[in-house]
Amino acid sequence: MSTHLKAGHTAAILTCALLAGCANVTNTSLLDGSHTFGRTELNTYPVRVLAVDGYYGVDVNPVRAEPGERVLRVATAPVAGFHNPPTKDVRFTVAPCKRYYLAAKRQSPLKQDFELIVQSVDDRLDCQKQG
Repeated sequence: MSTHLKAGHTAAILTCALLAGCANVTNTSLLDGSHTFGRTELNTYPVRVLAVDGYYGVDVNPVRAEPGERVLRVATAPVAGFHNPPTKDVRFTVAPCKRYYLAAKRQSPLKQDFELIVQSVDDRLDCQKQG
């Protein structure tokens, strides 16, 4: 089999796998910390969801999460003069089939401490609620 055919065969398999994964979106919600959306508040910053319920397998934004009470480990950019991003474990209730736009809110741009806020919530049209 030529290299061209192998590459085409591999691409076809990956496409089928992706389509199968997208076709079965049931009940999950998305946690988006990119901060690239609509209105912003003073002293808010992008967040990165590092883990959901202690599982660190997440490495994309937005992060997919099952509905229910979750513990999110989130991080945001460090304040000037600091090198390590501050992280925090936050209890978060995830409703089915939603997209949460998350941000880190600081009291001052000079303080490392932050709280996780939800700036906006949208319904996901590509999601099927179970129940």
